[in-house]
Amino acid sequence: MKINVQRVLKNLEELNKFNSTLENGCTRYSYTIEDQKAKKFLIQKMENIGMKVWYDGIGNLHGRLEGRGKDKKIVVSGSHIDTVPGGGKYDGNLGVIGALEVAKTIVENNLSINHDYEIIVFVEEEGAHFGTNLIGSKAMAGKFDVENTKVIKDSSGETMYEIMKKAGFIPEDISKTKIVSETLKAMVELHIEQGRVLDTEKKSVGIVKGIVGLRWIQIDICGESNHAGATPMNYRKDPLVEAAKFIGNLPEMVKQYGDNSVVATVGKIQSFPNQTNVIPEKVQFTVDLRGIDEENLDLLEEKMNEVLEEIKTKGFSYSTKKLAYAKAVKSDEKILEIIRKSAEDEYFDYQEMYSGANHDTSLMGELTDVAMIFVPSVDGRSHCCEEFTEAEDIGKGCQLLFKTVYQLCQI
Repeated sequence: MKINVQRVLKNLEELNKFNSTLENGCTRYSYTIEDQKAKKFLIQKMENIGMKVWYDGIGNLHGRLEGRGKDKKIVVSGSHIDTVPGGGKYDGNLGVIGALEVAKTIVENNLSINHDYEIIVFVEEEGAHFGTNLIGSKAMAGKFDVENTKVIKDSSGETMYEIMKKAGFIPEDISKTKIVSETLKAMVELHIEQGRVLDTEKKSVGIVKGIVGLRWIQIDICGESNHAGATPMNYRKDPLVEAAKFIGNLPEMVKQYGDNSVVATVGKIQSFPNQTNVIPEKVQFTVDLRGIDEENLDLLEEKMNEVLEEIKTKGFSYSTKKLAYAKAVKSDEKILEIIRKSAEDEYFDYQEMYSGANHDTSLMGELTDVAMIFVPSVDGRSHCCEEFTEAEDIGKGCQLLFKTVYQLCQI
């Protein structure tokens, strides 16, 4: 049984039309007009297949094919359709259209399934609209409620609570979004890699063994502001110098306390008062930690705190703030074996790997068994209008998703 790759490509092109920056990549924020029009397009496709369709309390879109088994559960696939500004047309979108193609292939070939098959289009995965990601899956895991919507805002200062109501949703219904894990059997998500490994290694698909844990930490180091010309070097308490030492030593800390999957990135630095002729009073920077082993991440974070404590002995003060946290999730070995066997049966070249980016699957992994399938991003490009995946690889990814989901719906 084969999926129809031309139909997948056509649906991707159609979905990309619901876009506020059509001439410069794809921009589609959750709860906007473009998002609503795109969801209407997907609803029509799901209903034409014969799926039961509904929105949950947070605005996740669901489409379900009923299974015929007596003790049936739910096999989930899907992804997101919200984007970063000027993003690509494959990130998230391919996982949704691929999941739709699985349902279409099941129905048009009159295939019987024992378990329910459900597509979920998760809301606000990217976090581009409100600065907080994975909102739809967080709500399903019971980690996001109506009070959160009253706090977070978009760039214009409007709260998520207000924007949800304008889009026709009732924020107070978010509590109804939480799903009972016992009703789920598994989730498999198809996604572009968003990196260059598969493209460089000339592999058609990636079998994702796990999604790395993520920790965003804000560090403030405070010293003493003073005149740049009138303060001798030996009288200074310059926090920027200490911050630079810490940041420069970070790669060695990772090597000492991390494994091969651990990475650390300082992506944002601010100096206060940020004047050419003034010794800074405070330096603020972020550290993005990622890795598959939670214990190693704990050790690295402890080492960072030890180094910061040493700074205090020099007369500086510091504070830390956790900005984001996502637990590492390892893929279910039984699902991985189905994916491996299916890839080998189709003679697809594959590579086993970890995902360095977060996905809704990482939150769903707290509720059920999960796995992911990657397809190559040409030149590793993603989150930009140059994002591209070859049609042949899209076809292989969707075929592998179909075979995996269909088997999970049977056993």
